[in-house]
Amino acid sequence: MKIRVLTILFLVFLSCKNTTEKEIENVQIVVDSTGLKIEKAEKPIENSKLIAFLENPIDLQDFKKKKGMRFTTSVTNGTEYYSNPKIKDSIFYVYYYPSENLADSRKIDNIVVFKYGENKHRYIDQTENLIELRVFNKDSDLGKANLIGLSKMEMESEFGNDYLTLDNRLIYSEKNKILILELENSKIKSFNYIKLSTEKIDSDLIRKITE
Repeated sequence: MKIRVLTILFLVFLSCKNTTEKEIENVQIVVDSTGLKIEKAEKPIENSKLIAFLENPIDLQDFKKKKGMRFTTSVTNGTEYYSNPKIKDSIFYVYYYPSENLADSRKIDNIVVFKYGENKHRYIDQTENLIELRVFNKDSDLGKANLIGLSKMEMESEFGNDYLTLDNRLIYSEKNKILILELENSKIKSFNYIKLSTEKIDSDLIRKITE
């Protein structure tokens, strides 16, 4: 009889322990202007759409073919926060593309790529690596990266609400890839997509990128 009672008590203890652990897993520490605050919240669910977008926001070669020769280009030294494979005989190229409607263009959209080898000075280069996408204008050629004008609510519906906020920007990230969305009246005014040299993303880095 005593053994049966002890067994029941042990099972109840394990059940309470598991419940407590599950509840702790659902607690997040939130920092606000008044200090530390603990709130009960569900763990963010991994968003496959966001991960896929950050892995490959545009079909770079298809985009360049659609634009044809409507671009200007320059060589750049890149920045300290750019992903840099450190391959010999390599360069960073910047392509500047006009928007579909030049009359409504705010600024010129541009793409930074990492190029190397014998094709590094050719426009069509299957080996080049997309490093940065800086967009200010609507452009259907961008495909799924045609984000200008979309609302904050639409972005949350597509990519979830697991993002950082800084000033008037939403920041999504996954490992060393980051998407910074600048908002105006709760709609996307411009955005930056970058492959970074680090997975440590903080306010100092974001400010450096958006300067």
